Amino acid sequence: MIIAGFGDSITRGVFVEEHSYLNVLAAMTGASVINAGIPGQTSTQAIGRLDSDVLGRSPDLCIVAFGMNDHVCKAPDTPKTPLAQFKENLRTICSRLKAKGITAVLCTVHPIIEGNSTAYYYARHPKEWYRNPPGAQARIEMYNEAIREAARLEGAALADVAAHWSKAIAGGCRLEDLLLTAENFGKDDGVHPNAKGHRLYAECIAEKIADL
Repeated sequence: MIIAGFGDSITRGVFVEEHSYLNVLAAMTGASVINAGIPGQTSTQAIGRLDSDVLGRSPDLCIVAFGMNDHVCKAPDTPKTPLAQFKENLRTICSRLKAKGITAVLCTVHPIIEGNSTAYYYARHPKEWYRNPPGAQARIEMYNEAIREAARLEGAALADVAAHWSKAIAGGCRLEDLLLTAENFGKDDGVHPNAKGHRLYAECIAEKIADL
């Protein structure tokens, strides 16, 4: 089986590429993997490379993982990709994959460390730009609901990574143990998963693949 990962820096596995969820999946399933993750990309930007990076390489299955960049506000309550457009982008990707006989697995987005004006997310993105809904994490949840809805409307598989992480955290795992932080990475990242976070991604996606 050939699995393509179509996404952003999280799919690429920045800073921990050896431990990226795609590499972990390859070890878990014996599948060959294609890493089509490009850091910083939104779903809108990615559609332009769907043919060359995924469809033209004929994988059996494609993991579609966007939202972390789409939700980011570029002005007060103005995300890079409006919510309705984000959902439509995902539906377009799923439709084009289906037309080529490629199974789509949509992934929701994991939680972040919001921090404050001097550290983590809000040190890079002004907190006052996230008021409706209140907070960046609340906006991420809106985009996760759009991902779930796109999967339902397109009949695509859903790997609910957000729910999987929430279950792990409820079971005693700290969010700080799943993300790159000042303590484990030397920088206040708080967005990108570390090796443990990527393993949770891989576990969630592997369960969905097994169901298929």
